[in-house]
Amino acid sequence: MWRTSAPSLLALALAASGLAAQAPTAQDSVLSRQLKARPADSLGRLAVPEAAGRAVRPVTPRDNAALVVALERKIRCTCGCNQDVYTCRTTDFTCTTSPAMHQLVLARLDSGMTEAQVLDAFQKQYGEMVLMSPPKRGFNLVIYVLPIVGLGVGLGLVVGVVKRWATASPPAPPEDAAAPEAGTATPEEIEQLKRALEKFEA
Repeated sequence: MWRTSAPSLLALALAASGLAAQAPTAQDSVLSRQLKARPADSLGRLAVPEAAGRAVRPVTPRDNAALVVALERKIRCTCGCNQDVYTCRTTDFTCTTSPAMHQLVLARLDSGMTEAQVLDAFQKQYGEMVLMSPPKRGFNLVIYVLPIVGLGVGLGLVVGVVKRWATASPPAPPEDAAAPEAGTATPEEIEQLKRALEKFEA
């Protein structure tokens, strides 16, 4: 009488339910070679998205549309990388925050929001720190105006100093070093001059 062992029955049940371990495919071998050839970089980011253990959503032209990329470059990823959403989602495949924020950008654009409205929505949700550049209003204007004012003041000081140097009169020589006035020869000098003239006439 033919008997089936318990392990064999378990293997048959797994195979029937589709949970049995599958033999490595050619794609798995390619992925393994890619992981060995392209390990994680100095920041620990993986070169192959599949290695992060999450399914990769197919990239569509809409994902990299000019408006989407421009918007995501203005929004900071909240995963702590301090990069914009576009850079984070296209370079750090271990991050799950930037893809979620990317989907939120797409959803808000699909709902009819403009670029400014999408940025305002992110700012209300996360605060001003989510923006890569602070908005040009209120106290934030100081950040944009102060460097220009400082540069103007510095240039003004330099021009003033140069003008002062250019128009300043040369210092007068000290009194003891002043040359004697014309016609104030001493008696000794007059006598020497007379003797010299007498010798010349002779």
